[in-house]
Amino acid sequence: MTQDYSTKWWAAFSCLAFMEGILLVMLFSGRGSVLIIAALIFIAILMVFIPRAEDVVALTFDRDKIDNKINSLNKKLTTTKNRVDKLFVLSIPESMYKTLQKINSGNYGNYDLTAKLERELYFLRDVGYIEDMEEIRDIPYKGSNLSNYVKITGTGKQFIELRKSIEEENNKGKN
Repeated sequence: MTQDYSTKWWAAFSCLAFMEGILLVMLFSGRGSVLIIAALIFIAILMVFIPRAEDVVALTFDRDKIDNKINSLNKKLTTTKNRVDKLFVLSIPESMYKTLQKINSGNYGNYDLTAKLERELYFLRDVGYIEDMEEIRDIPYKGSNLSNYVKITGTGKQFIELRKSIEEENNKGKN
């Protein structure tokens, strides 16, 4: 790792190294004391951190750049989150979503339990959006209200609300 350090930092480093040398000579010549040892440790620490001082100064003065970078990353994260939300919500076909909405209304109305509707009910149950009050295979093939046999779960209601809000956002974007 190579870095270019300015002349002033090299000058400070050289002065500290010189002072460290004098203190070491004093220590080894028998004039050692606790203060000399403390000074040696302090200067050694300074010598380690002086090359990093420029980085600290740069961070202090480039605060706006850091804030701008953080804001930029937050925008990208928000955009990505919105895309994932849309992908998740729009992953269920429109017909299945309509079925879920009709079940949520509590009054599904007349129905014919076709193979397609049966598959939709199994899927909606398997992902946790509805629960059957009796087995799906036991639901009569024709009836006046499918909502008598299946009910929506809390997760299903949350899904409907989320999809509704995303569809409203999409419609605002088109206008």
